[in-house]
Amino acid sequence: MSEKEVSLGRLFVQEAVRAGTWGLIFLIVVGILTISIRKDVKKAIAYGIDHAIETTMVYATNPVLIGKTKQLIKEGIEYTLSNASKEAKSVLSETTLCASGEVKEKK
Repeated sequence: MSEKEVSLGRLFVQEAVRAGTWGLIFLIVVGILTISIRKDVKKAIAYGIDHAIETTMVYATNPVLIGKTKQLIKEGIEYTLSNASKEAKSVLSETTLCASGEVKEKK
């Protein structure tokens, strides 16, 4: 073997040590970054939750929206009941009872 040639096993060990070293450095850097931004992330999440709750409360307690919601619910119930009564009347008018008690459908 010449002096410049390295055996395959030795080359594998050298590269494994190099990869392990860089992996360890990477883990240390990621750990430091995680520790340093953990508080900021917690603050950001808390701010987002607080902002969402405040916005919801503003809209939920708005008298104009409450009145409009009540009106829409009332109109929806009235519409549903009127359509149901029309449908029930049409079903009843389509079927009639004969003198013998049999049900006949009108065509």
